[in-house]
Amino acid sequence: MWYIDIISDNDINHKPPLIMYSLFEKEDSGKKELSVRCPHCATTLVIRYGRYQRAHPKEPVQVDVQRYRCKSPDCPWKTFSILPFPFLPIVRHFQETLFFFQRFFNIDKKTQAHCARKLRVTRGVAKRLASFCDRFIPWFDQEKNIALWGPDPETNQKRFWVDYTRDFSQALYPKRWIMF
Repeated sequence: MWYIDIISDNDINHKPPLIMYSLFEKEDSGKKELSVRCPHCATTLVIRYGRYQRAHPKEPVQVDVQRYRCKSPDCPWKTFSILPFPFLPIVRHFQETLFFFQRFFNIDKKTQAHCARKLRVTRGVAKRLASFCDRFIPWFDQEKNIALWGPDPETNQKRFWVDYTRDFSQALYPKRWIMF
């Protein structure tokens, strides 16, 4: 480490102060802690607040999603999570499921019962997906031309997925974003 050479040049028997070791060794540890911001008040005063599991779309495994708690006294929201790709907030379906349903139901003109069998969901879920796709697809077509995440947020998932999911939930579920 560069500071050991500087100190040892001045005094061979002198050890560097403990604070310098702890200050620089944290950077050398390689541990990268992402700065997490509350999506509602944009503060970094957040702590980890447990985990919950979501089903993976392609594999029969559960994925842990980290939950956070906002410590800002001014924030009306208490907890939030930052969903990794491919999870969408609130709907419990995946983006590819929505596009698949849209193509199958609205473009290929298949029945809801047929779509439900293909997706292995109940007819009630297929009915809700049909009405949700009527809102989602026009929003997606409009936003992909003007949003920072561009035509496809999947191309650069680490950079755009958080913005995409925030835009998704604010546009399609605005009542959840009303400030008290």
